[in-house]
Amino acid sequence: MKKTFQATPKHLGLDVFYIETFGVDRVKSVETGTCVSCGGDVFKTSFRDPVSFKEFTISGLCQPCQDSVFGVSEE
Repeated sequence: MKKTFQATPKHLGLDVFYIETFGVDRVKSVETGTCVSCGGDVFKTSFRDPVSFKEFTISGLCQPCQDSVFGVSEE
């Protein structure tokens, strides 16, 4: 089954930054359910909570990559 997620709209300059930084299109990565950083498959159930999934639609980062970038809360 093909994953289809909706990427959060961003300024064109930010999307260009993602392409230059990660070599992939953030919007296409989110829509196809792949991480912009590691290229891994992303499923809605892969995320610890709804906020982390929302972050994926913003940044394109999977849960492990989010944890690497932002750290892991002790909560």
